Amino acid sequence: MQPEPNAKPCGLTPKGLERQKRILDAARDVFLEQGYDNASINEIMCRAGGSLSTLYRLFGNKLGLFEAMMTQTSNRVFAAFEAVECAARRGDSPEQALKHYGRLMLERVLSQEAVGLYRLVTTDCSSERDRIQALFYEQGPKRLNGKLSAYLQTQVEQGGMQIQDTELAAFQFLEMVKGNFQLRAMMGMEIPESERERAVEQAVELFLYGATRR
Repeated sequence: MQPEPNAKPCGLTPKGLERQKRILDAARDVFLEQGYDNASINEIMCRAGGSLSTLYRLFGNKLGLFEAMMTQTSNRVFAAFEAVECAARRGDSPEQALKHYGRLMLERVLSQEAVGLYRLVTTDCSSERDRIQALFYEQGPKRLNGKLSAYLQTQVEQGGMQIQDTELAAFQFLEMVKGNFQLRAMMGMEIPESERERAVEQAVELFLYGATRR
């Protein structure tokens, strides 16, 4: 009998951690290339090296492996967003902090890896579709929004901003920056750097000052 999907590796040696990383890296590549339903755990272990028993022991099953892969990817991507929290501590203006966040968000969201994951979860038709989409939302958009929402809440508490719902405001800002870029990236279209920068600049201007003439 295979372990449950929420089985978690613990107490791994450095060698074990390296083996785990190889499996997760291989899983990411295979999932992105073939989608969740078509991805073969045999193919993943062939690329990573090792036995299926190791995969089952570490991750439980295919869904557990996908969840661990999403967590690994999310942790790597979102480490860069700690800079927003640092900006709040060192006293950067909201304009500076939001521009930095917007640029970084576009860099990550439009990366080949992120676009591939978004395509995977939006086109998946497997029996695990609901769980896969929930995992992606929790580890991606919701986590991304949480970082910005926390920064905005700090600004509200310090009296620098007046926002009724910082979580909603964070989503609104991110959508202004992202616009149709994610859709275009999924269609294989290039987004010029100048266009990205213009989107960030205008989103910050509208978010902080509105569209009325001052």
